[in-house]
Amino acid sequence: MTHSDRKVATRAVERADCRVAFAEIAVCSLELPAPVRLGDSIYPTRDYVVLRLVDGEGTEGFAFGYSRGTPLAATLESILGSVVGTRAGARAGTVQRILSASPAVRPLLVRAVSLADIALWDLTAKSVGAPLVELLGATRDRVPVMPVAGYFRDVRGDDAVIEEIAELERRGHRQIKLMVGAVGSPQAIAFLGRAREALASETRLAVDAHYSLSTVPEAVRTARALEDAGVTLLEDPFVPTEWRKLRELRRGSRIELAAGEDVVDPVQYLDLLESVSVLRVDPTTCGGVRAALSGIEAASHRGVEVIPHVFTAIAAQLAGAFPIVTSVEHISVASGSDPIDRYFDGELAIEAGEVVVDRRPGVGIHLDWERLRREAVSVVRIDAA
Repeated sequence: MTHSDRKVATRAVERADCRVAFAEIAVCSLELPAPVRLGDSIYPTRDYVVLRLVDGEGTEGFAFGYSRGTPLAATLESILGSVVGTRAGARAGTVQRILSASPAVRPLLVRAVSLADIALWDLTAKSVGAPLVELLGATRDRVPVMPVAGYFRDVRGDDAVIEEIAELERRGHRQIKLMVGAVGSPQAIAFLGRAREALASETRLAVDAHYSLSTVPEAVRTARALEDAGVTLLEDPFVPTEWRKLRELRRGSRIELAAGEDVVDPVQYLDLLESVSVLRVDPTTCGGVRAALSGIEAASHRGVEVIPHVFTAIAAQLAGAFPIVTSVEHISVASGSDPIDRYFDGELAIEAGEVVVDRRPGVGIHLDWERLRREAVSVVRIDAA
């Protein structure tokens, strides 16, 4: 055991009985430069639910996620009575009790539990003075980044987006995800052909269908058109439960397939791994850190690469511990499309196409809570009964 390991272990023993004293939920609705289009859905604002847990010594644990038009905040509030008063280190039992006892709609409940689990991990890691990556077993300090480009193309114009991706490649990025709206439309295919020509042949080009395809024949036609345009990776043509359609699509086209960001039961990862080239895990939706790890470990056994779905800070912590996580997704601050970053304490360091894994204690989420609290639409506090 190293000196650092001994310090963490000692601190863990000292804090073993420290309990969550209270919780706060903030709802934020943040303006965008223009509406964000994700498949058939249009979002005029980015809406987030942010959770803060505080233990008896004043240590904070944070988590946040997209609400996407759901009553996520209310669901989270309904379960936090089972979190406040518990030990952060007993999070696995806490999460299991909530999932077993609550009658809430399962997908929404899992999203709420995800935030509770992440905040408990954050509280635990900060309590012992270590980043999550060290608790999981760090293997590297830097991880390749897949930037998400092309937001607000209908406002900015095609030329601006082509310059954006060319600049990203110049900065060292070797895979880029483009937001193009309806992925199979003639306009999108033509634009993607231009994008391919602007990039080196070895740069991986990905697009996200956002569950907009309905049938396997439609998906095969779309995939083949994308292949001809030079797209390498097609994400989320179908919802995760339609893994059989993904399997048929894989048989009918050569394009790489990615899926998994909205899984609500880790067992679904096993189904998806029969069909995808890239597994997408998202700890803010799948049940938290532990559930995401189950997907990563299953993918590792199958030799399937993993690229987590947002958010970069926590995804980098997972990637730093598991080499099967080949890159992490990142939406730049400059894009204005994910404005929760205005509340971050410090910016991620991205150099030569790689993010430097944050070594501050916690899961990578460091928020200016007071500013966020002042600007939130609402804040609710839950104390121990």
